[in-house]
Amino acid sequence: MTPTSQLCQSDLFKKRSELLSRDARVDLSYERAKAIGLALGITLHDTLHLTQKFWDMHTDPIMVLDGAASTLLTIQYNLVAGTLAKYAATTRPDLVSLVEDILRWNVSGQFCLTELGRGLDIFRMKTSATLLPTGEFDLHTPLPSDAKFMPPTVPVKGLPCVAIVFAQLYADGECRGPRPFLVNLNDGYDMLLPPRGGSSPVNHALTSFNHVRLPPSALLGDLAKSNTMHRDFMSSIWRVAVGSLALGSAAIPNLQVASYIAARYFQRRHVTSVYGHPLPIISYRTQQLPLLHAIAQASVLRALYKWGIERFMDKNLDVRVRHGIAACCKAVMIQHAQVANYALSERLGAQGLFEYNRLSNLYSEMRGVSIAEGDILGLVTDTLAQTYKLPLSTHPDGPLALHEISLFDEATEMVSSSDFTQAFMQYVQPRCQLMVESMGHRMAYDAAVDQGVSQCLVDLYLINAIKTDAAWYVERGMFTRKAIVHMEDAALLLAAMEVEPYVSSPIISDKCWEEF
Repeated sequence: MTPTSQLCQSDLFKKRSELLSRDARVDLSYERAKAIGLALGITLHDTLHLTQKFWDMHTDPIMVLDGAASTLLTIQYNLVAGTLAKYAATTRPDLVSLVEDILRWNVSGQFCLTELGRGLDIFRMKTSATLLPTGEFDLHTPLPSDAKFMPPTVPVKGLPCVAIVFAQLYADGECRGPRPFLVNLNDGYDMLLPPRGGSSPVNHALTSFNHVRLPPSALLGDLAKSNTMHRDFMSSIWRVAVGSLALGSAAIPNLQVASYIAARYFQRRHVTSVYGHPLPIISYRTQQLPLLHAIAQASVLRALYKWGIERFMDKNLDVRVRHGIAACCKAVMIQHAQVANYALSERLGAQGLFEYNRLSNLYSEMRGVSIAEGDILGLVTDTLAQTYKLPLSTHPDGPLALHEISLFDEATEMVSSSDFTQAFMQYVQPRCQLMVESMGHRMAYDAAVDQGVSQCLVDLYLINAIKTDAAWYVERGMFTRKAIVHMEDAALLLAAMEVEPYVSSPIISDKCWEEF
C-alpha cells in the first residue's frame, strides 16, 4: 500500500472538480497538491540528492487524478525547492528555513524562467536586474513580450508566494549574463508586484516587473563576471533537466489508469453478436489492441524510467549525456501516452468525450507535459555533430537498434554532402521527432529485456515500436506487413495494473454508473 492509497479515497479527491467554478478548481488543486506532498513526506535531503523517494513521487498514481495539482507539486518540489536546496546546502544556509516552508506548503514557490517572446532561446532573456549603488537590484520587464510566461503567480487562498526569477544581471555598465533572483511575489491575497494577464484553472499568468527593488540577498550566486556564461546558466537551471525525466514519467501512471478505465468499460459494455447473444466489446480486436499496447508500454516504460534514473544520477557521465538521456526518455514516454490516450478514448465512444471519465483530460494534461522542459532539436544536432555519445545499445543486433543507427546514418550522409544548415533544416529537422523516438524505443526495449520484463510484454512493445516506422523495416526486408500483423496477434495478453483505488471514472461498473 502506497502513502497515497488512502488519500485518494478521501473527500478531497472525491469532489467532482468539473462541476466547480474556475477559482474553486484552482483552490482545490492547491489543497490536493499540498495533501499529496505532505503524504509523500519529501524532505530537503530528497530533493537535493534526488533520492528514490523523489523519483517515485512522479509515478505515484495519485498524480494522474489532478493534472493541475501534479503541475504545482513538481514546480514546488523540483524546480523551486530543488534549486534553492543547492544554495542552502552550500553558500546560503539562511535559505534552509525557506526550503522547509516550501516543502511543508507554508509558502508557494514558482519558477519564472521563460518569457512570452522567448522559449528555447531564453539565454537571451530581456528581463533585467541592474545593480544599484546601494547594493540593491532594480528588476525590470522592458516590454510586454518580455513578461514571464506562464508560471502560476496569481494569489491563491492566502498562501504567500515566492519565485526564482531569472534576469540578465547588469553591473558596472556591462551585462554579466542570466542569474536567478529570489523574489517575493504576493502575500496570498495581493500582488506585491504589478502582474499582467489572468488565471486559468492552474492560475497561470503573465508576470511583469516595473523597476522592483530587490535586496542584495535576492541574488542567488555571486556578482562576478564569468567567462562561461552559458555553461553557468545551464547549471543554474539544472532542475529543468531533472523535470524532463520526472515529468515524462507521468506517462506511466497515465497509461495505467487509462488502460484500467478502458478495460473495465470494455468488459462492462455489451453489444449483440451475430448469433443474437450479448457480447462484451473487449472480445473485439479493435478494443484489445490499443488496450494491450498501453498495458505493455506502462510496464516497459517503468523499466526505462529505472534505467534512466540510474544513468541520470551517474556523475561520471558528461552532463550533456545525462540531459540527452532525459530528453529521449521523455520523448518516448509522451509519445506512448498520447497515442494510447487518444486511441482508448476513441474506443470508449461518446463516453470518451466526457471529463468525468478522465481520458480526454489525461490527453490534454500530457500535452502540457510534452511542451514543458525543453526541446529535442538540440539533441539531434549534437548527436550528428558527435559532440557527445549517448549510451550504446545492449542489444545492437536487435531491430530497434538497427533502425536507430540507420536513421542517424541517413541524416549524417545528408548533412555531409551539402551545406549543413540548409540540409539540416530541409531534411533532418522534420525527422528529429522520429529520430529521438527511435533512440527512446531502443533504450526502453533494452531496459525491459535487461531487467527481465515479461517476454510477452516486451514482444508487444517491440511490435508497437516497429509499427511507428513500418516502412523502414519492410524496405529493409526485415519483416513483411503480414508478418507484423501476425507477430502482434501472437503477443496479445492481459495484465493487472494495480490502480483500482485511484480510478473514479463512473463507467467502470454498473454500480459506479448508477451512483453517478
